Amino acid sequence: MNLVGKVITAPLKAIGLIPKTPALPAPVPTPTRDDARQAVAMDDALRRRRGGAADIVTGRAGAEAGAGAVGKETLGS
Repeated sequence: MNLVGKVITAPLKAIGLIPKTPALPAPVPTPTRDDARQAVAMDDALRRRRGGAADIVTGRAGAEAGAGAVGKETLGS
């Protein structure tokens, strides 16, 4: 019975009267604790690299180090 159905529907699909069924996407793998631990370690490594790059660009004192270098000004007296 299944063979007969395929023989009948094959030409109809070729002509375009019966749409072809799309392929199902692959299932998403379930996360594990090891995967989560590895993702956290990669995020930490990226943060350390970003911090190191920020120190190279702005210096160890940070981006606003030059603003306070002039000193305090007392206004009003």
